[in-house]
Amino acid sequence: MSPVREHFNPVITSLLRQHDRLPQDKVEERKRFQRQILFLMNTIKLEEFEQSFA
Repeated sequence: MSPVREHFNPVITSLLRQHDRLPQDKVEERKRFQRQILFLMNTIKLEEFEQSFA
């Protein structure tokens, strides 16, 4: 596992747990967690892509 994944995976896992605890009717809050998770996942992919060319 890449260092960037090791760094961000616990954060993503925590956000997923918080997201899953929210009731379905809290749509905006759930979307906020989803955006944060997607941002972190994209950050990981970008960092790994940059490292592949280093």
